[in-house]
Amino acid sequence: MRNILLATDLASNSDRAMERAMKIAKEQKAKLYIIHIAPFYVDPKSEKSALGTCEDIEDLIHKYLLGFNGLNDVETHIIVRQGGEIFFEILEAVHTNKVDLVVMGMHGKEKFRDLFVGTTIERVVRKGITPVLMVREKPTGSYENIMAAIDFAPSSRTALRIGMELAPKAAFVAAHVVNVLVFGDDPSVHQHMMKKTEKTAKKNMKAFLKTECSYFANEHNGELINLSGDLINGAVSSNLVKKAKELKSDLITIGMHSKSGFVSKIGGVTGDVLSNPPCDVLVAQEIYY
Repeated sequence: MRNILLATDLASNSDRAMERAMKIAKEQKAKLYIIHIAPFYVDPKSEKSALGTCEDIEDLIHKYLLGFNGLNDVETHIIVRQGGEIFFEILEAVHTNKVDLVVMGMHGKEKFRDLFVGTTIERVVRKGITPVLMVREKPTGSYENIMAAIDFAPSSRTALRIGMELAPKAAFVAAHVVNVLVFGDDPSVHQHMMKKTEKTAKKNMKAFLKTECSYFANEHNGELINLSGDLINGAVSSNLVKKAKELKSDLITIGMHSKSGFVSKIGGVTGDVLSNPPCDVLVAQEIYY
């Protein structure tokens, strides 16, 4: 990764995302762009936001940065805008600076799906094509336990690979939920379909793990990745969250399907996990390259 963008609202808990972004930028030897959008004006004539002028906000961000170890090892660029659609300004900064990863913080109001939809972070994920890391917890170090939600589609594979790039020393578990829907009340039919689906899932998982282990080795001079697979039966979203908690995961990677480069809505499993995650979440689209 060469360029990382941290989008921050400078709220009381924004230091979590800032600290994670700084850590990743240092580890990746990447440039870190920090953007803040101030939409509210105290006095339009003086061009002051609730936090002061653009210069005041830049100074405030500089003071935040001084508290992080390794600041001198990271090239930082601060971008302050006043007015305009926040998500649009973020996406424009992503495009202008050729950003490889967007880092944003999660807040309490984003705990439930109906409240998550329409937030800035949801719009950035949905309308952009760049991977987004949603930071929930205060970093205590590099990611150590990562659960990759896998449906064997390109987007979930992409998300896993980005996770492996961010934390090559972590323990990865590729979790796939086997969920069989059978119409009718015949238990023998359901049992037959479950066995058939599980057999296919085991075959796909074996091939998936082999491919990803080989990919990592090729990209890291023969080094091995700690990657295992886990097949789970039942409802998809709830079981993925449950599994992440059992594994004490500090990061979930998940894919979002979009062949056109634009997602009209975040639905299904991805939307459920993003709405109420137990830890940090990295989401990527299949068209990312």
